[in-house]
Amino acid sequence: MIIDKLANAKFYYGLHPRIQKGLEFLIEHDLNSFAPGKYDIDGLNLYIIIEEYETKPKEQGRWESHLKYVDIQYMISGQERMGYSIVDGMNEIERHEEKDHFYYEGTGDLILVKQGSFAIFLPEEVHSPEIYDRKPQSIKKAVVKVLLD
Repeated sequence: MIIDKLANAKFYYGLHPRIQKGLEFLIEHDLNSFAPGKYDIDGLNLYIIIEEYETKPKEQGRWESHLKYVDIQYMISGQERMGYSIVDGMNEIERHEEKDHFYYEGTGDLILVKQGSFAIFLPEEVHSPEIYDRKPQSIKKAVVKVLLD
């Protein structure tokens, strides 16, 4: 997992060409003007999902991971806690291979991701987004899905 401000995105360009392209998309576009939904950047190789929601208590969070895709979760407005753990020690409870979603029970750390910051979750890193920090708040977030090959 990586967490940083979007202003420092260039430090992570070397991870993968599509990660670079996804971070550049976040920098180059006014994401406040995007309505919630899915937007194509490079077909199934790289796309972005704009989400708006109310954060929730930790107990309502859901641990998930992906095997094919990296998640770049960027906070457009608001802030939230994101759970993080490695897959070892988690108990898989649900599997949707066709959608690249795997769900777990277990515990992990909560990291605060503030407006203007992003978190990168690599394949098999378990995360639980949408958790409130002290109290619920409205969030606007971009999730860039990066296919690794």
